[in-house]
Amino acid sequence: MRIFLLIPFNEGFTDISNVIREVVQKTNHQFIRLDEVIEPPISITDAFHKEIEKADLIIADVSNQNPNVMYELGIAQSLNKPTLLIAQKGEIIPFDISNRRIIFYEREHLFVLSRELQRFLQGANVNDFTKKSATNSPKKTMVFISYSHIDTEYLERLKIHLKPFEKKGLIDIWSDTKIKAGEKWKEQIEKALEKSVAAILLISADFLASDFIIDNELPPLLKSAEEKGKLILPVVLKPCRFTKDENLSKFQAVNNPNVPLSKMDDNGKEEIYVKVADYIDDLVR
Repeated sequence: MRIFLLIPFNEGFTDISNVIREVVQKTNHQFIRLDEVIEPPISITDAFHKEIEKADLIIADVSNQNPNVMYELGIAQSLNKPTLLIAQKGEIIPFDISNRRIIFYEREHLFVLSRELQRFLQGANVNDFTKKSATNSPKKTMVFISYSHIDTEYLERLKIHLKPFEKKGLIDIWSDTKIKAGEKWKEQIEKALEKSVAAILLISADFLASDFIIDNELPPLLKSAEEKGKLILPVVLKPCRFTKDENLSKFQAVNNPNVPLSKMDDNGKEEIYVKVADYIDDLVR
């Protein structure tokens, strides 16, 4: 796709532009920014209209509601161009575009923006970015939870914190507790692994000692994280060799691995579950 970026042309947005450029090129699409393609004697207005007409997808940063960006976005919308909006977290989005797909980002965590853009653009179809139909329900985001059955109590408490997302129809939490008697359990797990866009790993010595987890669940999760940008959220439950595992230690744990949940009081544990919920909130946005 030919992807046209609408963003303020100042140093304050250089980091955002660079993140978008990197992801667009990494996913084998063409990145276009107006100030980089203008050639005299063509005017800025003529160049903009030319590029907007050729674009397959518009990415617009509507942070601070920059007048130029909002004007250009209006032109793109009048031409019915597929649009993906991004904005700094906490921004108030004008009501007339608030029902469009929006990725919120934080300057301190631009890897989240990178990951979400990659997830959307990986094999993307232009139709994926058109305005959501009011008659269609939003597609649920599947979240896979990998754990040892010995640590079931931690799973159940985490699910309580994620329940509000389920009730709103935003996510579908999958763990092997969903497998019904008589179902082909391995096939069910493989389907869930394939469909999920995020995985929460509840890590302990029992987790690391599970042949099934290490041999069957982790390989596709790690491969999908590398190739498709799947979100991996390790939560260290008990003292274990998480930081010594060459595959798992590549991922930033939600909590300090040296302070596992088993060492925390109830309030400390709840704070970690809230952090996991915050990550999922960013994901479904």
